[in-house]
Amino acid sequence: MRKVFLTAILILTAALVQAQVLSPSAKKDILEKYQKHIKACSAINSENLDMVPVYEFQLSSAEDFLKQNETYNSDNDIYAKWIELKTLVKQNRELVEFLSPRVSDWYYRKAVHAKVNDRPKEALEYLQKSIKSNPQNVMTNYELAKISLDSGQVLQTSERLIEVINSFSPSEEESLLCKNLLVYTYDKNLLQALSLIKQGKYSYAVDILNALEDYCKRDVMNVCNQGVIAKNLSICQNSIYKEHIDITKKAIAKGRNDVAADFIGNTYDYFSRNRETISDTADFDEVVNVVVNSYIAQAKAMPEAKNNEAKMDLLHKARELAAMVGGSFEDGVLKQIAMLQGSLQSSDPVLDSLEQASPNTGYAEQYPEFIKERESDAEQQVEQIEKDYVPTPSNSMPAKSTAATNTKTPDLRKEIDNKFFETLSYLKVNNYDKALEVLESANKLAQIDAEKDEVEKMYLSAIREVTARRMHAAEYAIFQGDVEKADSLVARTEELLERYKMKEDSVVVKIMNSYLRAIDNKVCSKKQEEINTMVYNIIDCIKQNDFYLAEDYINRAMQIKGSSECRLDKSRLRALKRQIEQPLEYVKRKESVDDILAQGDTNRYLREYAALEEFYILHNLKEMSVQHRPLREILYSFGNDDLAVKTIEQLMKYRQYEQSVEALASLKDFGYKAKHTKKIQKKLGEMMSLQESKRNEKIAQSNRLQDKYGQDKWFKYLLKSYKKNLIKWQKLNG
Repeated sequence: MRKVFLTAILILTAALVQAQVLSPSAKKDILEKYQKHIKACSAINSENLDMVPVYEFQLSSAEDFLKQNETYNSDNDIYAKWIELKTLVKQNRELVEFLSPRVSDWYYRKAVHAKVNDRPKEALEYLQKSIKSNPQNVMTNYELAKISLDSGQVLQTSERLIEVINSFSPSEEESLLCKNLLVYTYDKNLLQALSLIKQGKYSYAVDILNALEDYCKRDVMNVCNQGVIAKNLSICQNSIYKEHIDITKKAIAKGRNDVAADFIGNTYDYFSRNRETISDTADFDEVVNVVVNSYIAQAKAMPEAKNNEAKMDLLHKARELAAMVGGSFEDGVLKQIAMLQGSLQSSDPVLDSLEQASPNTGYAEQYPEFIKERESDAEQQVEQIEKDYVPTPSNSMPAKSTAATNTKTPDLRKEIDNKFFETLSYLKVNNYDKALEVLESANKLAQIDAEKDEVEKMYLSAIREVTARRMHAAEYAIFQGDVEKADSLVARTEELLERYKMKEDSVVVKIMNSYLRAIDNKVCSKKQEEINTMVYNIIDCIKQNDFYLAEDYINRAMQIKGSSECRLDKSRLRALKRQIEQPLEYVKRKESVDDILAQGDTNRYLREYAALEEFYILHNLKEMSVQHRPLREILYSFGNDDLAVKTIEQLMKYRQYEQSVEALASLKDFGYKAKHTKKIQKKLGEMMSLQESKRNEKIAQSNRLQDKYGQDKWFKYLLKSYKKNLIKWQKLNG
């Protein structure tokens, strides 16, 4: 058994030895690789610190190679090379580990040397290498802060110095040096801003002052005088505003109202952003007045039969400019525009047709036989009629009432006189039918002409009084909101006059005419209140984003009509209709887009949703509080970054650049760094800025980008590219 065991060991040992025996070609290959690593390691030079990162890589590669080839050390030639390389690696590793933490300081010294010898570009290159090697090198950060200070980058300078002081554990001397530069940063830039103001270079000064204002929010040295900054900012902003006005006036003087209008838009945008400091805008109102009146005059001079499109364009510009001033000036301009547009197009064909299709309703329409002539003083007429016919506690016997007529009647036969008294009693308790019935019986009792004349006089007076008192009651019913009661009273009065053939009586006609007009006016007021209530409901619907219901309310309210004598103000309805047109269009389009998603076509859905978002942004639907889920959020919710990338490509293909940026932003949410998207950010910035559009649209786009992404460093490449190419666009477009 022992013999068998020894034999197995010998066989195994022989196999291992055989495994280490290499073919000539394999051995040659290994030796060449050893020689390559030995050559690289032997070339390591302590004086060439630029190569330290390369040396580290070479040493790591050599160490890995040594580990991989230990199994071949039974070969004397290979083993000799293994020892040689291992020795070189050990010695150079010690050297590199000694040099690595000192590379940043070495670059710093090189930078100082270049700076002393007036080679600023070379100095900056060395400083950037130094900071890359050691981001917390205090003196390198100090020098870079000085360079950014010379470039006018106040905030960048102060942020770097504050970080050094608070986070890098500088020595006492280094800390004092940074603090002194921090104070100098404020002083130098404030003096520079004041100098620029003195030279009239307000745009340059305002940039510095804005940076100083931000600096003061983190003023660790307590050197800021915010009052001085605010005062000089106000001077700059007002001066820039005045420069805008001066240029606008020059353009007007040269007859270039189109250029003037562009500057008006820029000026309005500027002082809108700086309303706290720019308060006197009277000269702005003046130039707007001139340009608007010029546009309206041009529109008036155009023949109605042709140039309608150009005419409408002028009026549209005039309306937009007038809105910047507002108030009575805008009202006057809108009236002029309305008059000019009357022959060109109706304000809203849909609303107009709804209104026209609805019949006029009202007492003046129902009883036209009493509306003999137009009376503008119906209320005053009613007051006089009431004094004449309707009893009150202070006027128990109106001058033309039946009771007053009875006092003038001579003594008649007792039975007729009793009928007159009974009639008056029924009138006092408003039992008009019974009173007239008694008068009828008195009429039958009259036998001689004298008696008949007196009864006829009483009879006529009673009908006039009943007419006045019923119409008075109808007016009061309208006041209380009881339209049904009013309708009944007026209808019964009309029947009374028909029965007694009194419709042609001039006094009755006057009473009915005056009351019907007065009641009609009250009904008109009630209908106006109904419209106003509808307006409140519409506004509430808009707040709740229920634009369908808002439209329904508008359509129903437009159908509310009074008589032909009634003038209802529906301008607010028309304004609200215009206000909801874009939100309503948005809601309808969103439903269509959601249907695409329900069908499972994700790519098309995202493309259409991007177009929907573009519509949302361009029509400023955020101001209408229209609910919208950003495309960025939608893309992130899918949880697929490949889909986001494809969406960006699709949107760029269809030139939906702002939505491309929003889709790009979803990559940030997925965890991509800004450097990962550097190329696409630059490309997007260039394409957006060079895209053909009107000057005011370009300004609006620029403002949107700045407001949305200006404070987010992730989009720095996009904004930098956009600003750079925007200058090119401005040169190309004058």
